[in-house]
Amino acid sequence: MSRVIVFDVEHGFCAFVKSPTGQTLMIDCGRKEQFSPVVYVIDNELNGARLTQLIVTHPHDDHIEDIQYVTSKLPPLILQRQVYDWEEVRETESDYENLDHYSGWQAKYSAPAPAVDWGMDIKVFYLTPAVAQALNQDNWVNNSGMVVVVTITGTKFSEKFVFGADVETDGFTELLKNKDFKAAVAGADFYIASHHGHSSGFSTELYDAMGKPFLNLISATSGDEHVDSCYGSEDYARGVEIDGERRYSLTTRTDGSIFIDVNDEGKFSVYCVSLDDNEEEDALTAAVKAFLAGRR
Repeated sequence: MSRVIVFDVEHGFCAFVKSPTGQTLMIDCGRKEQFSPVVYVIDNELNGARLTQLIVTHPHDDHIEDIQYVTSKLPPLILQRQVYDWEEVRETESDYENLDHYSGWQAKYSAPAPAVDWGMDIKVFYLTPAVAQALNQDNWVNNSGMVVVVTITGTKFSEKFVFGADVETDGFTELLKNKDFKAAVAGADFYIASHHGHSSGFSTELYDAMGKPFLNLISATSGDEHVDSCYGSEDYARGVEIDGERRYSLTTRTDGSIFIDVNDEGKFSVYCVSLDDNEEEDALTAAVKAFLAGRR
C-alpha cells in the first residue's frame, strides 16, 4: 500500500509520500508549534528506515520550519532543491528564522543522487530564480517553487498527485509554456493547492491543463481569509463522498491532517485525522498561557 499525507501544520506545508516499494518522500518540512511531522514520520511511517528523499520546494520559513529536526533526526538520502543567492532571498522578507541553518546544511548535498527504485513516477518542474525574478520581482521566491507530480500506478488504476508549492498565477502561466509540464499535470486526481489555497495562486489555465481532480487539498491555518472559494466548487473538482457528504476540497484548518491510501490495484481511500501534539511546550510559552488563563 502507498500513502500520501498532507499534514496539518497551520500556515505552512509538509507532505509525506510512501511509494509502492516502501521508499519515502517528504515535500517541504513545515511544522506547528507542538507538532513535528518529522517526529510523526519517524514514529509511525518509517519502521526504522531512512527517509529516501526530501524536496524543498522553496525556502520560505513556513516550508522549512522543521529543518532542525530534519537535520538532526531525519537526514534524507537525497535532497532536491533550488540553489539561490541567499542574500537575495533574505532581501525579500525579514521572516527567515531557519534560513541560515537550511542554506548551510543543504550545501552538503553535492554528490550525484543515487538510483532509487521508487515503484512510482516523480516529476519536478520549476522556474529558475532568474526567470522567476524577470517574471515578477515581488513574488519571485514563490514563483521559483518546485511543482512536484507524483503518479502511483497499481494493477488496475493510477492516481496522480500535483503539489503546487507556492507558485503564483503568473508562475503557472509561465510553466504551462513547457509542453512537458502541461503533459505531466494532465489527468490529475488530487491537486495540493498552491500557496495554501490563496487566490494569488489560483490558475484557471492550470485546471484547463489538469482537468478536474477528485479533490483539491489545502494546507491553511484557521481563520485564513485568503483561501479561494473556487477550490471547494464542483466547477474545479469531481468530488468524493466523505462521511456521507460530497466534498470537493479538504483543508487542514477544518479537517486535520489528510491521508490518502492507495492500494495495490491503485484504488484510493481518503480520510482525515486530528493528530495529537508530539512536542512539549517550552517553559516560557506554557508560563505565558498559564498567566493569561489566570487573568480571565
